Amino acid sequence: MSSTAKVRAYYVLSLIFILYMFDYADRLVITSFLDSIKHDWHVSDTQLGMLTGIVNLFVAIFVLPMSILVDRWSRKKMIAIMAIFWSIASLACAFAVNYQQLLIFRAFTGLGEAAYASAAVALISKSFPRNNRAQHIGIYNAAAPLGAGLGIMIGGHIAASLGWRYSFGLVALPGMFLALLFFTIRDYPTLPLQETENKANSSWKNIIDSIANILKIRTLWYVYLAYAIIIGVNSAMLDWSTVYFIRFLGLSQKLASSISGGIAVLVLVGAPLGGIIGDRLNRKNKNAYLTLSAITVFIASIALYLALMIHNMPLLLTCFGIFGIFSVIFLAPITSVIQNVVQPGMRAVAFGFNVLFMNFLGAFTFPIVIGKVSDIVGLHLSLFILPTTMIFAGILFLACIKQYEKDRN
Repeated sequence: MSSTAKVRAYYVLSLIFILYMFDYADRLVITSFLDSIKHDWHVSDTQLGMLTGIVNLFVAIFVLPMSILVDRWSRKKMIAIMAIFWSIASLACAFAVNYQQLLIFRAFTGLGEAAYASAAVALISKSFPRNNRAQHIGIYNAAAPLGAGLGIMIGGHIAASLGWRYSFGLVALPGMFLALLFFTIRDYPTLPLQETENKANSSWKNIIDSIANILKIRTLWYVYLAYAIIIGVNSAMLDWSTVYFIRFLGLSQKLASSISGGIAVLVLVGAPLGGIIGDRLNRKNKNAYLTLSAITVFIASIALYLALMIHNMPLLLTCFGIFGIFSVIFLAPITSVIQNVVQPGMRAVAFGFNVLFMNFLGAFTFPIVIGKVSDIVGLHLSLFILPTTMIFAGILFLACIKQYEKDRN
């Protein structure tokens, strides 16, 4: 890469990183004051889970059509439009007068965020060479826990001092400004799909044929499912950790949200670390992305189980910290696996399928299931579902290795 290209690539990565940070701040700020909403509107834990899960449901519903627009129209314009939309929707949450209105505005937040990850990964994959792609994707992935941590910490403090409605406004406004900056960056030309004999009717036929080809790649089915499980576990812990600390450890809202936010920020270590280690190991062993992901997922599941068993605060926080770091090391390596088995012209759509799976099966389903089980047996017992399920994801990564050898480009 020339020096000019490097400067341009890192500028794009910086904008993507910062906007992704506010994406997750908007998405997860609500988790710091779920018990306040429960108190004000007398709703169940299942309904609280729906307030967090509905965002991910709408991401899952709209990610594929919007990812097609990303691949076939414009990366930068789609990012800008989506960011403006989700910021306005998040701001509207501050003015909801009942549970139903808040649920609708949260759904619109998910609609706005639907294809951001697809567009971001496509831009990063095009901006940086393949041999160090994972480490830059790892840097991008670190923005999510940073945004989640800041959203939870700041949201909890503002909610305790001024009321929970003010928290929505704080995280919504920066996204609108950042969205405008994306109109100034250089996009890459829309890449062609495979040729067809009838070129006059090739556009939509090529898109349909390319999607069908993506669904034939067996590696993707393994990693989509494993990815969804781990994201579901992480989402459920992020959504319910503040409530868990308040209910079972007797902490104040400010302290509980600070600890939850701090645990989320620890993921900053894991996301880029996974990219750096994954790239280095992958130069020696082409299956390293999958084996590294499997090992770290097993470690994370054990750490989470111990965290839920321990009541000593220093040990509990240590185990939660280990879980936070190791539970996201897989992100960059597995994202690279997805990019390595598809043609460049369908990168956003391929990752869009992943976003669909991880949001519908994972981030939407897991928090609601935990809320439903919590209404029956209590939150503490319901959380033990998570480390048990996580082990299955690691097994899927290992089972995928031979298929990846056949599928990778």
